[in-house]
Amino acid sequence: MLEEIQSSPSVVVSGNCQEVTKLLRLVPKQKTVAVTFPNDEQGAAAERVIRKLIEFLPQLIRKRQQETLSKLIDAFLSGVSPRRRSANRSAPASRPKQRR
Repeated sequence: MLEEIQSSPSVVVSGNCQEVTKLLRLVPKQKTVAVTFPNDEQGAAAERVIRKLIEFLPQLIRKRQQETLSKLIDAFLSGVSPRRRSANRSAPASRPKQRR
């Protein structure tokens, strides 16, 4: 379990207070969130949900970051309109006629 905690960005640790505290003391620099439940049934159910959530958390964070970035870009560029190209620019330039 210690290897998993040290090598993974996110790990769910469950057990009683003493068991969890013992593991968390070995990795004191990681951000930790603790949740307690009144009975084992609720704790087990929450653990399953949290384990599933942890699998998708990086994707959710990336998606939110992209959405936020898009909103910022839209807000900053809302008054800016793209330059229009004239029709002549898209056509190949003709060579000047030579005088004889």
